[in-house]
Amino acid sequence: MDKKFEMKEDEMKKAGMNFRKVAGLFAILAGVLYTVIQFIHPPENLSSITSSSWQLVACLSIAMSLSFFIGIIGIYMKQVEVLGWIGLVGFILFCLFWLISMIFSFIEAFVYPLLINDAPKFVEGMLGLFGENKSEVNLGVFTILVPIAGVLYILGGLFLGIATFRAKVFPCLAGILLAFAAVVTLATAIIPHPYDRILALPMGVAFIWLGYILWFDTNNTWKKRYKNK
Repeated sequence: MDKKFEMKEDEMKKAGMNFRKVAGLFAILAGVLYTVIQFIHPPENLSSITSSSWQLVACLSIAMSLSFFIGIIGIYMKQVEVLGWIGLVGFILFCLFWLISMIFSFIEAFVYPLLINDAPKFVEGMLGLFGENKSEVNLGVFTILVPIAGVLYILGGLFLGIATFRAKVFPCLAGILLAFAAVVTLATAIIPHPYDRILALPMGVAFIWLGYILWFDTNNTWKKRYKNK
């Protein structure tokens, strides 16, 4: 019985390690897409909705959000034993943000083109939620969901970054960069859109870094290095 239990435990550990490696690739992909999208995103206006570039970026954004979601799970799993409640809260909040982001990207890709002729004011108002234009029509729950998503992004990234810094499983600077990347988005209050897209770059770099470690550092060498000091 003990041998069978040990074999199952070993299999579970191998499965977890394999998932973390895959999650590392998704984290790298998320960081790359998040960075690239900032430079290729078309203007948020009605004329862009039916363009091929809009469809491309919206579909890439769906893939990006999904990649972030999987990458965050891997980052959390690698250090779950030492993250504490701050890490758990950050993990939940950050995952919720990327799920909401995925929903918005789906709407941008597949719903806006269907509504642009019948409800252009609604589409224009939705686009204005991420810019500086006020809507002329009632957008319902979306007017509440967008600021909530902003809070989830900032607090989720901040808490997960702080917990990662304290856990010492990843390099401390990676945790600091993650926390900074989340908080720096507050500068959108003073940087006009779309120039505020530059503020997304630290988050992209943070996830490329964390994903790289997930993929190549399966034996917790960072943690061992810290303990040996």
